[in-house]
Amino acid sequence: MTPTIKDIAARAGISYATVSRALNEKYGVSRETREKVKALAEEMGYRPNAIAQGLVNRTTMTVGLIIPDITNPFYPRLALGIEDRLLKAGYNVFLCNTSWNPDRERDYLNNLVQKQVDGIIISSIAHHADDIESIIPSDMPLVYVSSYPEDTERSYVLIDNIKGADMAVSHLLFRKRRRIAFIGSQQEYHSLEDRLSGYRKALKRAGIEVSEDMVVLDKFQEQSGYKIIRELLEKGTIPDGVFAENDIIAMGVVQGVQDSGYRVPEDVAVIGFDDIPIASHPDIQLSTIHQPKYRIGSYAAEILLNQLIQDPSERRTERMTLQPELIVRRSS
Repeated sequence: MTPTIKDIAARAGISYATVSRALNEKYGVSRETREKVKALAEEMGYRPNAIAQGLVNRTTMTVGLIIPDITNPFYPRLALGIEDRLLKAGYNVFLCNTSWNPDRERDYLNNLVQKQVDGIIISSIAHHADDIESIIPSDMPLVYVSSYPEDTERSYVLIDNIKGADMAVSHLLFRKRRRIAFIGSQQEYHSLEDRLSGYRKALKRAGIEVSEDMVVLDKFQEQSGYKIIRELLEKGTIPDGVFAENDIIAMGVVQGVQDSGYRVPEDVAVIGFDDIPIASHPDIQLSTIHQPKYRIGSYAAEILLNQLIQDPSERRTERMTLQPELIVRRSS
């Protein structure tokens, strides 16, 4: 006969509730007790009945994760940090990719609510919190990660984008660059606005007037960086430095500069943002602003787990802003 939680409790000499909390990684159980319970469960061949657990606890042990671009190497590492922490706590993750489409973002939110997920983590492209929060029940745990609507009252985890952009442009200024372009995406969302703000802040502090001709936005992809810098160089608007919104765009800029007959970094120094794995490749060596992607995801998952065990009326808003790090490589 398959052992139950009650069998484990009787064997361990502790309460049924304590065993349940230990197996589900809930708080209020000592590490020693948790390890003892898990060892007994494995020894006795215990296997949790997910359906029964859901009926008793009114949970599905599932969490929705919504990201805007699965092709950008930044997001898989972020998602891994979220997934690892949630899997450890016994939750399964539904991954949803919106491809920067706000309609798809709303559709995914509706679908996740219909599937009765226990909570949602989202890297949102929405301008206003109501675009997201009007769709989900008010008592459903929700955590924004990497980007968020500025008017939200919900929890979030992100990098200090303004500071990171300031650091990037300040580095180019230190390299004696004065005609610094910003190349980014047309997708207006909170992180873009902050990085533009940091760009302008650094130039203003250096006494350099921001020329809007040097702020060019296009699609959020490598080809856009390539196309924009080629067009700037061909029409004679030649920056001596480029801060790209992210590393994908920055790598397109580097290739475009070189294909136009200019040198990186001698003629045009380039710096990105994110520090995706390929940025450090020996053939690329892209200067960038490092984001602790895995850690950001893990923290977001931890905040969601805290909310899942709290009464909705007692949930605290938790907001974490992590610090960026300047990584200097060959491109600048």
